[in-house]
This record gives sequence, C-alpha cells and structure tokens, in this order.
Amino acid sequence: MTIHLPYGGSSEHRTIGCNGWLKKSENLPRRPPGNAAIEGSMHHEVQERCQRDEVTPNQCLGLVYKEDGYDITREFTDDDLALSEICLNATNALLDDLDIDEIEVEPFVEYVPGSQGGSIDLLGLSVSRECLLIADYKFGGVRVSPVESPNLGLYGISARKDPKTADMFKKVKKVVFAIVQPRVKGVVTTWETDLEWLDAFEKKHQAAVKGTSINPGSHCKYCPAEPFCEERRRYVAAANLLGARDQIELTAAAGMVVEVEDWVKSIKEELYLQMMRGVPVMGWKIVEKRCTRKWVDEDNAAKGIKLTKKDMFKTTMLTPAAMEKVVKKKKVKIDLDEFIISVSPGTTIATEDDSREAVIVSDVQGELKEMMK
Repeated sequence: MTIHLPYGGSSEHRTIGCNGWLKKSENLPRRPPGNAAIEGSMHHEVQERCQRDEVTPNQCLGLVYKEDGYDITREFTDDDLALSEICLNATNALLDDLDIDEIEVEPFVEYVPGSQGGSIDLLGLSVSRECLLIADYKFGGVRVSPVESPNLGLYGISARKDPKTADMFKKVKKVVFAIVQPRVKGVVTTWETDLEWLDAFEKKHQAAVKGTSINPGSHCKYCPAEPFCEERRRYVAAANLLGARDQIELTAAAGMVVEVEDWVKSIKEELYLQMMRGVPVMGWKIVEKRCTRKWVDEDNAAKGIKLTKKDMFKTTMLTPAAMEKVVKKKKVKIDLDEFIISVSPGTTIATEDDSREAVIVSDVQGELKEMMK
C-alpha cells in the first residue's frame, strides 16, 4: 500500500515554489487519478517486481495494478511489454555504468516521521561505497530533468536521515540523480552532485516547510487547491491582460498558455466532480457528450447495403458518415438510418445556454476518469 505523506517527493517542487499549498489544500479530497497516472503506477510496480524479485517484464504479464483508495485497476499486457523492457534494460545499464553493487527497491524513507519523505524508486550504492544513486521512473512523454531536482533532493535528505538507510551515506562522495524515462530519446538522464548540495537543499526544504507564502506558477499543476486558489485565479487573470502588440508581449503571453490551460482543466475537473456528486453550480449543467454514430449490427448492415465489399470495407467496415458518402457517390437508394444508432461516449459539463438537455447525474468516479483522458 502506498503511503502518502503531507510533504512527499512528488510535491516537493510545489513545496519549494509555494510554501502555503498544503495549508490551502486542507480538507480537500484527492481527485481520482487519470489514465496516464494509472498507467505510470502500473509500470512502476512492474519495475519494482523486476528489480526486487529478479524477474523479467514478460514474467509480469497479467499483473493487475489497483489504485489505493479507488476502485480502479489496470492490467499489464503485451501492449505494455516493450516500454517496460526499455525501462528495465536502461536501468540495469545505469547500474552497471555506476558500478552499483547494493540496491534498495522502493525504500520508504522519512525526513520527519509521519510528515516528510516518501518512497524512492531505486536507491543504489557503488562497490566503493562512494557513489550513491537516487533513481526515479517517469513514464510520460515530456522530458523531466534531474538537475537540482527538488523531488530527488527530498529523497536524498530523507534517506540520509532515516535510520534504515543512513549507513549508506558513510563514505559517499558523489550523489547521482537519475530520471529513467522510456518514452523520451536517450531514456536515462543523470545529474551528479555531492553532499554539500544536499546540505544546502536541506536548508531550503526546512525554510519552505516553515513558510506560508502563496506563489502561483507552473508548480500549481496537480495541486489539490488549484481550482479554489484565489492567488492562482488572479495570476491567470493577470496573464490574460498581457497585450500582444509586439513580439516581446506576444512571447510573454505565449509562455503563459500551458499554465492557463492547466488551470482551466483543473477547474473543469473540479466542477465536473462536484456536479456529479449533485452539487449545483450556477450557470452550468451536466450534458451528454456529442453523439457519434455506430452500426447497430455491422454484419447485418453489410448484408443490407447493396454495395461491394470493396466499396464498404477498408480494414474494417466504413463508419456511417463515410458510408453515406459512398452511397451518395454510387447513387444507391437506401435508408441507412435503420442500421445506425447514435451513442454518446459519456457526459461532460456545458454552460446553461448549450442546446443539449441536462442529464440526471450520480457520483460515478468512472465518468470523471473518462473526462480526464
């Protein structure tokens, strides 16, 4: 079971950037994780088993990952195998390059028991005991840098202080931060530092935990308080006031695009979550997503439409929209509607002036999961 501490590795960049985020997030529920997060967690578990039990990814096929606290599962299948093998091979090559002899897989380390710390994906020590490796797996497609990483920094000061792993630091002269990311070119990125850097980072961490300032920025992404944060709202509003009259102003505005989009996404997710729980939000409603047309029975439709297979099929049968074009072109007189049904992929939120009818809702996590795709 994953243990989530108030100040953990995955949120350390936010703690450094916005000291008061945790206070603002008090009593706010965690939002269900999206598909990408679930997939990443599943791959993390596979890598953990491979290193701990000395097995191959192929031997992990059929593993079912279950997200703590949610009725969400993800099975490790053949489709996931290639990515997992790339990750494992790159990790083993890294261990060989650094002459790592002793490893700890997913050690849970605490800087302050019950409050600060987290689980390190891989902690390693070289044969000489002078090189310490702190490695983190990432399964997204956007490159993550290990250079002066606050997340890895917290793991480092926690491992050095925790009695379970403190002995590993006795002769250490070099600390290597590594990001193993199989979806990016090169897969492994490393940054080398020393214990002096950890000393300086420790002071920065201590100051951040004691601080109360709210400073919106890119670190707001995934913050539980983001949809409710007044400072974040003002920050985004200020960005919208930027002009685009010349290249400098346009460049400044362009730099805010991703942050504004992330903020809007977090607001929509929270609106959807609350409204699915039955909380009314003035000016908004839950509606069915735009319907897409599908064949009621593809075999029956193929028999009833008097065209050749060449006209109707590619690798699969044409969609209703594409078939309409073919029927029109061939001047075939047939009512396709008897073979077609309109199906909505789910619900979403819309403003009250939207032409679609509002739907009756219930608190269903799966609906939020689909919206977050």
